[in-house]
Amino acid sequence: MVGIGLVIVAFLVTAAFTIFYVVKSRHIERMSKIEHGIISDDEPSPPNSQALSFGIFFFALGLAVFISYLVSTYTSIPNYITMPGFLLLFGGLGFIISYMVNKKKNR
Repeated sequence: MVGIGLVIVAFLVTAAFTIFYVVKSRHIERMSKIEHGIISDDEPSPPNSQALSFGIFFFALGLAVFISYLVSTYTSIPNYITMPGFLLLFGGLGFIISYMVNKKKNR
């Protein structure tokens, strides 16, 4: 059980650093644009579609965990086989759906 806990903690730490650097890089980019006069300081920033993408992705991962649980409960396939497969499948589908939603939103 220590191995699973270590993987979860490593995932959370990696996710936290990734989110931090994404936010930091966007802030630096925005400040650079303001300094060079590309955009003004009081101009509202464009709507953030990144939150929608994260929401769709995490919803897909949650759905993957639920379906993996159902499959492993009602079949003889063990959970350690169904979990990674469903996470990868539904995570990829979540990225594709969020891309399509953001593509329609930006038109």
